[in-house]
This record gives sequence, C-alpha cells and structure tokens, in this order.
Amino acid sequence: MQRSTVPTAPAAPTAQGPDTLPLIICIGWGMGTFGISSMFNSVNLLLQRFATDFLGIAAASFGLIYLISKIYDAVTDPIMGVLSDRTKSRFGRRRPYLLLGGALSAAAFVALFNAPSVLDSPDALLVLALLLVFYSTGYTVFNVPYLAMPAEMTRDYMERARLISFRVYAIGFGTLAGTSLAPALIGFWGGGREGHAALAWAYGGLILAAGAFAFFATGKARATAYVRESPLSRREKLQLLLTNKPFAILVLVKTLHLTSLAVTNAGFIYFVVYILDRGYGTISLLGLANGLGMLAGTPIWYALARWLRSKRNLYILASTLAALVLMSWWLATPAEPLAVTVLRKFVHGLTIAGSLLCGQAMLPDAIAQDAARSGLRREGVFSGIFTTAEKMAFAIGGAASGIFLGMMGYVSSTEGVVAQPDSAILAIYLCVSFLPAGLLLASIAFLVQYDLDEDKVRAAVARERESGG
Repeated sequence: MQRSTVPTAPAAPTAQGPDTLPLIICIGWGMGTFGISSMFNSVNLLLQRFATDFLGIAAASFGLIYLISKIYDAVTDPIMGVLSDRTKSRFGRRRPYLLLGGALSAAAFVALFNAPSVLDSPDALLVLALLLVFYSTGYTVFNVPYLAMPAEMTRDYMERARLISFRVYAIGFGTLAGTSLAPALIGFWGGGREGHAALAWAYGGLILAAGAFAFFATGKARATAYVRESPLSRREKLQLLLTNKPFAILVLVKTLHLTSLAVTNAGFIYFVVYILDRGYGTISLLGLANGLGMLAGTPIWYALARWLRSKRNLYILASTLAALVLMSWWLATPAEPLAVTVLRKFVHGLTIAGSLLCGQAMLPDAIAQDAARSGLRREGVFSGIFTTAEKMAFAIGGAASGIFLGMMGYVSSTEGVVAQPDSAILAIYLCVSFLPAGLLLASIAFLVQYDLDEDKVRAAVARERESGG
C-alpha cells in the first residue's frame, strides 16, 4: 500500500508528553471557530425572523428555501472532504481553506442581511435562496477541513478532548457574539433592516479575522502530508467506511442533537417576542446567559472527562439534562421573573458545553479507528460526512420550524410584531420545549450502543503506528 503520513510541520514535544499540543496551537485552532460560530448563531437566531418580519417572506417559503440550501450542503460537504484530503500545498492539506472559507463566509454574511425585501424586488425570495447557498458554501469550505485537523494534530485520546475544549470555549464566545451581542448591536444601530445591515458589516470583518488567525496560529501543528492513492477499490473503501459502527452512531446522535438545537434556535426569538412579550434587549440578555453557561461548563465537563475517562457516558448525561431544561420552557409565561428565565438559559448553556465537548472529541477517535482498520488517511472524508449530518440536521430543524409555524397560522409582515393566532402561539411553545427535548432523548438510545472507549482508541493508534502510519 502506497501512502505518506509524514507530518508536514510537527509540533515540538513538551514536558507533558509527545502528543501534548502547545498552547498557542490549541488557542489558534480553537479560535478559528469563533468567527464561524458568531455567524452561525447570528443566522440561526436572526435570519428567519429577519426574513419573515422585515423582508415580508412567508414562514413556510423561508423554511422551503432553507431546506433546499441544506440539501445542497449534503452534496458539497463530502466533496469538500475529498478535496481537502487530496490537496497539495506548502501549507498542508487543510490550512489554506481556513483563509478561503473565512473570506467566503464573511462575504455571505454581509450579503444575507442586506438582501432585498418583497417591496424592493419581486425576486426577493429567489435572491435570498441564492444567498443561502452562498452562505452554505462558505461554511462548508471552512468547516470541513477545519474539523479534519484534530485527528492529525494529536493521536492521544484525552489530548483530543483538551484540544476540543478550546473549540468549545470559542463556540461559547461565538454564542455570546451571535445570540447576545448581535441583537444588542442591532438595537444600538437603529433596529430594523438598517440595524441588521450594520451588524452584517461588523461581523463580516470578525469572521474574516478569525479565519486568518487560525491559519497563522496553526502553522506548526502536526499535519499529514498528501496521501497517495491506495490500492483498495472504491467498493472496499466504502465498505470500510460504512462498517465503522462508532462513527455511524456518532453521526446519528449528532443529527438528532443538532436538529433539536435548530428547532430551538429558530423558535426562540419568536418565543421571547410573542410568549414572554419582551424585545431584543431580553434576547441579548438570554444569549449572554447561554454563552456564559457554555464557558462555565466547559472546564467542568473536561474535568469530568479526565476523571471518568468516558466521553460517551458524559454525552448521555449532558443530553438528559438538556432535555429536562428544554421541557421546562413549557411552563414559562410573561409573568415569570426574568431571573428565572435567565437561570434556565444559563443551565441550558452548561448542558450544551457537555454535548459539544464530548461529541466533537469522539469524532477524531472514530477517525482513528478507521485509519487503523483501513490504513487510509481520510480525515476529510469523515469530517465531510459529519458536517453533512450537521447541515442536514439544521436543514430539517430550521425548515421544520418554519413550515410548522406556517401550518399553524403564523402571520408574516414587513412591519415587525403583529398579532398571532392561538395556534401559532402553541406552535412556538412546542418549538422550544417538547419537540427539541424529544429529539435529545431519542439520541440516548443510539449513544448507549457506542462502544469506542479509551482502551480501544489507544489500541487502534498502536496498530496504526506499527503499520508505519
């Protein structure tokens, strides 16, 4: 079998061990997701309401074009994974896409929140659909190679959890930027379409800067060189891919989790406005509580992971706690003290930190299992499939919430808040409570079948090293 797995830029060993990553590399790689997370959270929180209440696009129509854009993602993510696996450059296989993907994502974000309304153009729906495809492309170009990097950067089971913890921190800050600071800035800049447009330009620069920082800070990270073609047939490669049980389970679990999150995110802004009868100031405060919960929860979950040495069991615990928190939103009313609402959102952030840390740290373990079985270095393929699952989850969740609201009689407008029928109010309640909670509980049935623990990962790494990997 002809292959090359020589590190293009190995990190120097430290006193903690040969697989311990330097702090600057961990920070740099983790911060790469800050801009993308800020964009992702802003879009998920703001775009659907921006489209329905300021561009005049019907909720069901938005749900449909959102779904179409994510189906497009389902095709492009695996292609991007293969492309990054086969890329040759003096910067490695993955890092050039941190710059390119960051630039495309920044441009797409600016364009989305400067889209025309139905009063400006009869083709407003088509324009928004094309911009969603553009947005999906930028996200894919950045995220697929980015997620492939940890499997190359270290082979140690717990060091991967440490590396991923830096990403969870960055996601926490991105959540703060996307769900707390963004609504506040929209209000500061005058609200309406003008406020959204100003936010888009500011965050476009942030997204671009984060991608560039990740590119330069990971310059000395361990990376696999270009891998020459294996003598295995495509059928044999596919069979090895499909029989990777831990990875298949992880994809199913992640799909359910992110569908739950997509439904919650899309419905929550409506929940604050129409159920709690509050404005963007409260949305900003609750986003702050959620982000602080993620930041506070990350070191706790990482400490638990080091103590229990079981990412799967912690994932189950985090999922259970998150489902309970979500179901509690059914009890919320306009009379509920704001402190209780804030606390609920903070606790939800704590549980999200656990899900993100454990789920992301399990991905490179499943990739290592494949490398030991197949002798192939195809991190990009796996991260492409994993990212496809993420996109399809948000497609299903985002589209379902929009279509569900439309079916339940939600009234769109170009003027902001308008009176809604009782059926639409019921739909909003369900979108932030029992629907997403049910998806999380369903994921546990798959998680209990995941059997890739620390001993198996270490054994897989040892087999790969013995074969010359």
